[in-house]
Amino acid sequence: MERVRGATGGSGADIIYEFIGGTFTKACLDALAPGGELVFGALGRFSLDHAAMEKLFARNQSLKGFALLPLLTPDKLKTDLAWLLGQAANGRLTVTQGGRYPLEQVADAHRALESRGTVGKVVLVP
Repeated sequence: MERVRGATGGSGADIIYEFIGGTFTKACLDALAPGGELVFGALGRFSLDHAAMEKLFARNQSLKGFALLPLLTPDKLKTDLAWLLGQAANGRLTVTQGGRYPLEQVADAHRALESRGTVGKVVLVP
């Protein structure tokens, strides 16, 4: 998380959205600015020990949980999908393609995704 500290002049990020869990969450907490907030959505994939809690309190930081599934009610999903498809139909959406791989190179595509070496959608083509 040195890159976060470097990009913020050493102060850290004001808010981090974290959906991976495990040791990555601890690294995100280290990259969080004093008074910052970590929005955590990797349910069940992280535990916070007493020392980490004390560090959060001492730095006036907060941890907020996020779960997507309770927000996906049938009515809300229908409304949001209609809006999204309307945006696509009107040409207002741009899809960033992070890579295009022939099906025979599926292992290369997976390696690129796993290493976080892509931005956007990775496409497999016949």
